[in-house]
Amino acid sequence: MIPALRVAIALPRVVLHIAVGFAIIAFGFPLMSHAPRQRMIRRWSCRVLAICGVSVRVVWSHLESHAAARNTVAAAMRPGGGAMLVMNHISWLDIHVVHSQRPARFIAKAEIARWPILGYLTDRTGTIFIERGKRHAVRGANHRAAQLLRDGELVAMFPEGTTSDGDRLLPFHVNLMQSAIDARATIVVAGLRYLDAHGQLTSAASYVGDINLLQSIVRLIRMGPVTAELHLIDAIDVFDGVTTATRHQVGRRARALIAEALGFDDESEEAAEGISTVIVVPDDRGSSPIVATARMGPETEIDQRDELL
Repeated sequence: MIPALRVAIALPRVVLHIAVGFAIIAFGFPLMSHAPRQRMIRRWSCRVLAICGVSVRVVWSHLESHAAARNTVAAAMRPGGGAMLVMNHISWLDIHVVHSQRPARFIAKAEIARWPILGYLTDRTGTIFIERGKRHAVRGANHRAAQLLRDGELVAMFPEGTTSDGDRLLPFHVNLMQSAIDARATIVVAGLRYLDAHGQLTSAASYVGDINLLQSIVRLIRMGPVTAELHLIDAIDVFDGVTTATRHQVGRRARALIAEALGFDDESEEAAEGISTVIVVPDDRGSSPIVATARMGPETEIDQRDELL
């Protein structure tokens, strides 16, 4: 089909579907219990992906030959299994790809709550928002996420903190992984990439730069169809019965697993040497934040401070 014709047919359907989503959230959600809300979120996400010409393919990577790990991941992706999903970040579509498998409570920067359309939808579907630059924001988000994990929720986070073109991994911010460690929850490591009709990496879904949501949707429809390939890579047990992993250990392991599964040459100097940029607020007197760089490894005084996303 001619790309312009695809856009002419699909774009009004997307707009209508978003309007339906607003109505359901505003008037239906207050009358629904948790389970029906979860089913509605999953159906809505599956539908928006289909309208945009996106199909989802789940890939088990090397778990095909690791039955125990595969069973752990499969259990975590079923309703009722408390787990943290850690993955790379490419697009606003990423959330709906995850929701199409199991609705999750995402951790996101508070600015998203103020975005038109997406802000309202993400807020009302249970996103945990974190205010950047607030001294206790990370601690508060970790406390909330840990409780949700204990309650059997799937909590998802993008440790890169922002989107990329999908052709590499950005440096990981690991402080928000502390919630899984505190709750002793399973961490499911996943990788995501978008492929064109020929099975090649495509930038159709990437949401970077100055592009807005409408432009992103139009580009996606024009360049489609697209396959979202969700790799369920491995499960990390933060507690082995004797010792508890640190968030830096978990972050390094997750990053290496994602890079390997997606075929990235993870050669950046910061990634290879374990360097993490953190922003420290030294006291409560209104001082300007100090930007410091610390090598990931044993916890240091700087590492224990709040990190901006």
